Amino acid sequence: MRMGFASKKRIVPMIMVFILILPLVSILVADFENARSSNTFSRIEVSAEDPEVDLSKLPNVNFDNLSDQYYHPKIEMLIITPPDEPSFRDAVEPLKEWKEQKGVKTLILSNYTAYPGTDGPEKIRNMIKEYYEKENIQWVLLAGDAEDDLLPIRKVYNPDVEKWKQRSEDAGEANYKPTDFYYAELTGSWDKDNDGIWGEGGIGPNEDPNDVNEEINWYPEVYVGRLPANDANQLEMMINKTLRYETHPFVGEWMNQMLLAGGISLHDTECQDCTDEDEARLTQYIWQRYVKNEMNFTHLVKTTNSFTPSSPPEGSSQFELDKDNFDTEFNKGYSTVIFAGHGDPTSYTSKSIAEEVYSSNDASGSTNTHMPSLVYGDACTTSPYDISSDNNIGENLIKRENAGAIGYIGALRVTWYLQEDTKLEKLNRGNAKLFWKEFFENGKYQPGKALYDSKVAYITSDYYTEGTGNIVYEFERKNVLTYCLLGDPEIDIYTDTPKDVLNPFTKDIYEGQLASITVLNNLSHPVPNARVHFKTADGKYFTVYADETGEATFRLLPQANEFYNVTITGHNLVPSSFNFTTKPDELNPEFGETDWDPQEPTVSHNLCFTADAFDQYSGVEGIFVLISQNDFEDYKYYALSNKSFEDQNRFECIIDKLDPGEYSFLLVARDYASNTEILYKTSFKFTIPVPLTSYVLIIAALSSMGIVGLAGVMIHRNAKNHKTLMERLEELEL
Repeated sequence: MRMGFASKKRIVPMIMVFILILPLVSILVADFENARSSNTFSRIEVSAEDPEVDLSKLPNVNFDNLSDQYYHPKIEMLIITPPDEPSFRDAVEPLKEWKEQKGVKTLILSNYTAYPGTDGPEKIRNMIKEYYEKENIQWVLLAGDAEDDLLPIRKVYNPDVEKWKQRSEDAGEANYKPTDFYYAELTGSWDKDNDGIWGEGGIGPNEDPNDVNEEINWYPEVYVGRLPANDANQLEMMINKTLRYETHPFVGEWMNQMLLAGGISLHDTECQDCTDEDEARLTQYIWQRYVKNEMNFTHLVKTTNSFTPSSPPEGSSQFELDKDNFDTEFNKGYSTVIFAGHGDPTSYTSKSIAEEVYSSNDASGSTNTHMPSLVYGDACTTSPYDISSDNNIGENLIKRENAGAIGYIGALRVTWYLQEDTKLEKLNRGNAKLFWKEFFENGKYQPGKALYDSKVAYITSDYYTEGTGNIVYEFERKNVLTYCLLGDPEIDIYTDTPKDVLNPFTKDIYEGQLASITVLNNLSHPVPNARVHFKTADGKYFTVYADETGEATFRLLPQANEFYNVTITGHNLVPSSFNFTTKPDELNPEFGETDWDPQEPTVSHNLCFTADAFDQYSGVEGIFVLISQNDFEDYKYYALSNKSFEDQNRFECIIDKLDPGEYSFLLVARDYASNTEILYKTSFKFTIPVPLTSYVLIIAALSSMGIVGLAGVMIHRNAKNHKTLMERLEELEL
């Protein structure tokens, strides 16, 4: 009975405490529900006076990147001349001026000796590498011969003829081979073990490929060509020929003509187990796959009984390959030429005929005046420009004044082909086939780009990835290294008579505008990859390249009444000049639809604003979301902007979780001329409530206080009862 009586006495105070707390809990829950019900955004479109907002707190339009492009354009091309030879520098100055006039920012360098390196080639390469890393250059023109240390060439360890024992070199030593590929491939070490032997990594027969310690990375970073001038007069002549070709060409049908000559590399009667090797298979493949839809051509062939060439289509012709025919046709003038067969420094030859097909003397006396060709010599050692004699086909053609070649791609040393190469994919045939594929099919009409990209295409072809090709073999390395370019790597080769450009600036263009034009020739055909160059009197300088459809997009700086000169160049185009003046943009941008999510945000939500904004002239630079708790006396802003070459009109701004409280917000749209428009409505208010967890904590705290109070009461009553009991005991004792 005592225990039951005592429990009842404890329950009564606890009920009393709960009764005291319950009204407070009800009040707090009611407050929470009221807060939730007042949290929904109003969708009623109620106009409001724009509040007084100090927009000067917003950052200015960021034109740093755009200004840098106009005032500090990247260098695209280096022209390297020998040190201590000011006449060489003077000779290339007109080429630099032309490059920059058409929009290829160019720098002439004559101080490679000031760069670190163990020898001249390493110093030149380190200089090129510095500008590649700093400016991302694309083009390098070596303006000087490789001999006499004017602009030395790198000789790499490549003992192919020694290891494979099939023939000897026509020029130079057996183990060390020259290559300008060294100046194009900038990431490999080329001398990993620091033994002074450059470009090691190949093997011969019966050697283990796993033992190779490759020193070359076979993927070039820049496109390299060379003008092999012994003196300033030679250099000036080659520069003048280059400038005339681009700026004042002799316009004629030759620009739409290709000469292909295929000889015999091997006859089955020449050795045991030999097969007929007709290079006309290659030249026919090239005209069938790449040439016939773009150019007319003449096909010169010498074949065995194993191959009968196909007849060319109407407008093209086919003759027997011999010395008279080749020389006669070459001098008629052709835009592009390929000879496939045998060669040495002074001649093109074919195994099946006693006399040569073409000689270095023929090259020196070529009469294709003002119709210089891009020539590809698919043969051995036709361009050993590191040898002192200079009497080789490649140099004689490139040095021929106003005639010969505008560019020559040939081998500095012996090259290789493999028998029964029916797919035309191996070594010489694969190299040549892929060059013309890059040139015609992939539209790389600049010889430096076509050459070096074809090297990459070769070592990534099926022959390498699925077949027997392997860059560790010395003969494979040789073919990639030894084919180099004489001539300007950046020059654009004609495949048709050049056309004028239609004026693309017939509509108003506004300050700061992101404009888009389509470059069309006077036949209204788009010009893929056309170059559009802008220049102003105060030094602004900017180049943009069109895409494959001829469309070019550019943004102008926010300067009204700015006068721009524009030069447009491209494949088969007459360099064309235009101008325009920018109009002022005095209109504010406009808002479209706006939205927000979630509808009932809490402290746990990120808040997402979306808004459409439009601008008629310069374009929307971006929007700002301004959020305030004191009617915008101060505020936080959140921005989302277009990049320089973006023109989006829908913007999304995500704001991190906000603290509980009452908020107002507005939107600011800004265009590239710094005009602004504010969007504000009376409905742009919301409240983020105190979360329920906070109330629970309060209730828990109050409950704890009640329990503590109850415990105190119980302790007090127990003490009082204990005192009363003790007093009674004392009375009994008395």
